[in-house]
Amino acid sequence: MKVFSLFATLSIAAAASMAAASVACAYNADDVSAVTNGQDRPGADLSNADLSGADLTGLNLTGANLSNADLSGARLERAVLTKANFANSNLKRAVFSEAQMTEANLRNVEAPFSYFGHAILAHSDLSDGNFFRADFRGATLTESTGASAVFQEATFDKANLSKSDFTFANFSYSWLFQSNLSESCFTGANLYEVNGAEIKAQKTDFSSAKLGSARLTGGDFTEAVFEKAVLDKATLKGAVLKDVVWGTAFKEKAVF
Repeated sequence: MKVFSLFATLSIAAAASMAAASVACAYNADDVSAVTNGQDRPGADLSNADLSGADLTGLNLTGANLSNADLSGARLERAVLTKANFANSNLKRAVFSEAQMTEANLRNVEAPFSYFGHAILAHSDLSDGNFFRADFRGATLTESTGASAVFQEATFDKANLSKSDFTFANFSYSWLFQSNLSESCFTGANLYEVNGAEIKAQKTDFSSAKLGSARLTGGDFTEAVFEKAVLDKATLKGAVLKDVVWGTAFKEKAVF
């Protein structure tokens, strides 16, 4: 009985090992071959594939599964990536300029130094992702979520982040010049020393946010909420502050 039990245990372990190996190589080889040869492949299974440095410019990859893939240094300019799944993938220095990424899943991605200039990321999920020094200038991220994501030193100049959820996200030292944050949630977010000159932030929730030394000159904060926010040494010269809810916000040495 003990011998049978041992063989049964070994069989189970072997099966588990084979299953793990199968998951690790989950991509479809034909799909990988097609996209690396410049062919459109909507719905492609590219999960766990090594596409580092690949040129996928302009390809139609609608609904593709790119989870856990290595896309570091890849080029996806103008690619159609609507509803594509990038969860847990490596997007370091990848280029997504002008890509169509509505409803894309970018949860928990590693995307430092990536470029999303003028990309359409409406209704997308960037939660828990690392976008350190990423460039989103001119991008559209309306009705998206980036809760707990890292956007430290990222660039969002003239980007549209309205009606989105960035609860507890880290935007410290980022650039938000003339960006639109209206009706978005930045509760508990780190916005320390951001350059947010001329931003639109009507009805935006900054409750408990860290805005120390933030440059917010000339912005429109009509009906914004700053309950328990920290604004020490922040600069809001020329900003529209009509019907702002300050509550118990900390404003020591803030400049208005």
